[in-house]
Amino acid sequence: MASIIPRGTKWQVKVRVKGQPIQSRTFATKYEAEQWAAQESKPVEGPTVGDLFRKYVDQVAPSRRNGKWERSVLSRMLRTEKKLCAVAANSLGKSHLAEWRDRRVIEVATSTVGRELDAIASVYRVAIDEWDMGLTSNPVHGFRRPKLPLPRDVRLSVGDDGRLIAAAIEFNREIAPAIILAIETAMRQGEIAKLRWEYIDLEARTALLPMTKNGTARKVPLSTRAIEALTWCPPPHTGRVFKLTQYAMKYAFREVRQQCGLGNIRFHDLRHEAASRLFEKGLNVMEVAAITGHKNLKMLQRYTHLRAEDLAKKLG
Repeated sequence: MASIIPRGTKWQVKVRVKGQPIQSRTFATKYEAEQWAAQESKPVEGPTVGDLFRKYVDQVAPSRRNGKWERSVLSRMLRTEKKLCAVAANSLGKSHLAEWRDRRVIEVATSTVGRELDAIASVYRVAIDEWDMGLTSNPVHGFRRPKLPLPRDVRLSVGDDGRLIAAAIEFNREIAPAIILAIETAMRQGEIAKLRWEYIDLEARTALLPMTKNGTARKVPLSTRAIEALTWCPPPHTGRVFKLTQYAMKYAFREVRQQCGLGNIRFHDLRHEAASRLFEKGLNVMEVAAITGHKNLKMLQRYTHLRAEDLAKKLG
């Protein structure tokens, strides 16, 4: 149903279609208003974008490793992106995505928008391959994504390690070895929180991560300092190494950094610090990538922040 109302010298159109948000536009002539109203009043044929999202959340996300995050993203879009979700699935184009992207980048970080586009692309990939809905192209492919922000260039200064660890021991003894492991091994916070004693080989000086963020296992070498840090963990040395959950570990680190006056340091920055130190020790790119688990060397470059002063010393 459409209503066309004169507004001064122009014509305002409001279109109401069941199950879709009200659309409104203003035109210079009544003829243009009528043409647009007729086009937009046509009911959507076939499944909508929202229908795809709901089916993916119900049938696909529960079995995927990152399904909890995908379910969260798609559920939010079903609640708040009514206009986008009302578009016919076979009609979703780059213009729809561009309108959504340009508004969304004002609300969240560009990296978040990129990950949400990944979720939409996954939905369409499954719909094309498995659902026989007549969809032949993925609208996200070739779509211009928002530019990623410059990587954080945050390094620990001389003495920061000691201050962090001393404060950590005072606050919660478990967070201290976790900090050391992050700096020595470049493991992610989630990987450290899920570390288990049965996957640690003290003789071979390795820790096995059976499942990592990129979907594969990784065996991490342990330095002498990392081995020593593990001895700080209270017995029994069975099951999980750290009794702290990932959330509790994040909270503990936040408190410790504040006590040290290092409020700008995030736990994930320790992974960046570790990658940089591995290069400074003389390891080559492939060796560092094997430790950090990076499949994309360009991403590894974003993680590495070599100090110009140290490079100058190498130049002589």
